[in-house]
Amino acid sequence: MLKQIAFISVLFFPVLWLSSCSTPSKKIETVEKVMTDPKSSAAEKQAILLELEDAIRDAKKRQAWPDYIQLSQSLWQKVGPSDQLAIEYQVWSTLKQLPPKTLAQLQAQAETDQNIEMLDWLALVEATQQRPIWQKQSLQDLAEFNTGAFYNEHLLAQLQTRLEHPVPVKHVAVLLPFSGQYANISEQIRDGILKNHFAHQRDTIIRFYDSSDLNNLQQTYLNAVHQGAEWVIGPLTKEAVETLAALKPNNLIALNHVDQSHVRQFNFKSESEAYQINQKLQYNNMKRIGILTSTANSDAALASQIAGHWKQTDGHVAVLKSYPTKNPNLRKALGSVINETNSQARKNNLYWLFREKIEFTPRTRQDLDAIVLVGNTRRLGVFKPQFKFFELNLPIYGTSKITPAQLDKTPANRDLSDLIFPTMPAALKPTPLNTPFEAFGWDSLTIVMNQDNLAPGVCLNNGMTGRLSIQENEIDHDYVWGKYSSAGLAEKAPDIRPSNTPETPLEETGSDTLETAQN
Repeated sequence: MLKQIAFISVLFFPVLWLSSCSTPSKKIETVEKVMTDPKSSAAEKQAILLELEDAIRDAKKRQAWPDYIQLSQSLWQKVGPSDQLAIEYQVWSTLKQLPPKTLAQLQAQAETDQNIEMLDWLALVEATQQRPIWQKQSLQDLAEFNTGAFYNEHLLAQLQTRLEHPVPVKHVAVLLPFSGQYANISEQIRDGILKNHFAHQRDTIIRFYDSSDLNNLQQTYLNAVHQGAEWVIGPLTKEAVETLAALKPNNLIALNHVDQSHVRQFNFKSESEAYQINQKLQYNNMKRIGILTSTANSDAALASQIAGHWKQTDGHVAVLKSYPTKNPNLRKALGSVINETNSQARKNNLYWLFREKIEFTPRTRQDLDAIVLVGNTRRLGVFKPQFKFFELNLPIYGTSKITPAQLDKTPANRDLSDLIFPTMPAALKPTPLNTPFEAFGWDSLTIVMNQDNLAPGVCLNNGMTGRLSIQENEIDHDYVWGKYSSAGLAEKAPDIRPSNTPETPLEETGSDTLETAQN
């Protein structure tokens, strides 16, 4: 009996199904009669139990789930502890593979019929479908409030033990384009992964595969899984991610963002940067902002998102202007934000009216609380003299594009002094990492090794690119805030929130801790 039940619970492969014309209640009555009759021989009892197993398989084939549970629990009562655990495992693993729609229908019907046994099993399925970080409390609740459930005898304790001692990831594959235009980026990501691996002295096997050839990419992925990969990091380009998305992989951390909700994806650039910039400006009690962006597609898109988010709040005003990426007139661009043109027009009108030479100093708008500059380090660096010319004394914010290219090892750049910007923690403290893409690689491995601890509302606080969080299948990173000092070095930005705004910000730490998101 033990071997047969264990055989069913572990392998779950098709067998010859025996149909039964008896209803579950009649079948159970027959079992009870034979098993309790002192005249029944051991052979007769064995035969009746085998017949009950056949009825269980038949109920499963017919997807008659209330019958399946009723018959399984009847068999459970006739066997020893080890076989009971096998039956509990079999029922749980069978039900948790059912489609969500079927589970919802079973839940509704069980509530109508007051089928306590079915409701108990569905509660277990629901608990174990949660992220591991939430399962512990859910299973504890089942142990306390579902005391009559059969799985409380053996299976629940096994599941709780498994949560306390999760099986570590032993084999990771990394798919990156090591040839072509993205080869240099791929090498940096690889270096970050390896630095993370060696820093934590893990026993995990990490194998790297070239994903440059899209025609062979699916086969490359399948080969990596066949060679033992439990998780796959990559690929890097949108086209490559979309190619693998067709396989519907459930063990992939893609390194780009695509419109495929079933793909778990982690993008180098935070998907929420515009939101984070808006939050920082609101935190510092800004109301009216000027936004000056290059016409580069990525810059213009981010600037538009910042302005769009900003204007959604009553009382917020955003002035959005742009300058060409080629041969920009930076004085004219900045002047367009601060109304220099209007001031010049007033001067010209006065000249034509009085026909006298006029001493003229541009009178710029005084209603802006801050200016946001969207562009790369080279473009933003040449704006500094323009601010001095206009005698502007406003907080100046940049974007993550001005994160130091060599992180904390980047030489000083005085042209960026006083710029406040969202950046990676690795840019503001000593680390083994040399570039932002190395930080991206580091965090991709951190995510794989901490899958059990990453869930909606709970963050990994030790990311090199920022605090790591997940919503649906999109993994994001919250930046920290830096500021270029008067010497041109990136350092942590001071907290300048006005005293009349009492909210307390979330603290950033470098420790390997979890954090519950509060906003």
